[in-house]
Amino acid sequence: MADEPDTSTLKHQYAARVTADLEANQQDQSRIRAELDTLKGQLEALEQDHGLLQTMQHTLGGAPAKAAPKKAAATKSTPAKAVAPAKVPTPRTKKTEVKAAAAKPARAPRKNTAPAKTASRSKTETSGPTLREVVLGLFAGHQEPRTVSDVLTELTTAHPDRKTSPQVVRNTLEALVAKGELERERKQGSVFYTAPDKKSAATAGTPTVDAVPAKA
Repeated sequence: MADEPDTSTLKHQYAARVTADLEANQQDQSRIRAELDTLKGQLEALEQDHGLLQTMQHTLGGAPAKAAPKKAAATKSTPAKAVAPAKVPTPRTKKTEVKAAAAKPARAPRKNTAPAKTASRSKTETSGPTLREVVLGLFAGHQEPRTVSDVLTELTTAHPDRKTSPQVVRNTLEALVAKGELERERKQGSVFYTAPDKKSAATAGTPTVDAVPAKA
């Protein structure tokens, strides 16, 4: 009977400690979730900026950033080849020069194959519409906003012969936004693209004519 107060106080202490640990755990979870949400938002913003910068670089005609060359490490690991001793040239006489000239065959003129290659390239380029034209055609007559995945699904359904990726579709949409042919807006952490309303843009762009008061 004398041990009952001690056990009750120990239980009370353990219960208080468990409650404090639970509260600290919940606080840590909420703090880590907030940090994850912040980092996720920063990552999405960086991805958007990366796609926009790539689109602007492609539009401006700039060369993409080159990766660091890997040939230097390979050359260090491969052993150096033994250098053959240089041969001392023998003095040439008139007879040896005549024999060398007779032994050399006449070189055939080189054929110019550049026009054929450019012609084949022009045929392949003009064989069908570009990806920008196809994507812009998907927005014709539709005012509802679409994400990159929506456009990719419609593109693969309407044109199964075209091989593309979400990054290529995103870059194409950003290029159309940069040219003013599409509009972009962000809702609830997602990016939507819509075609601008041509009627409202036309009415907004035309100046209104004020009524001229009648002369007395």
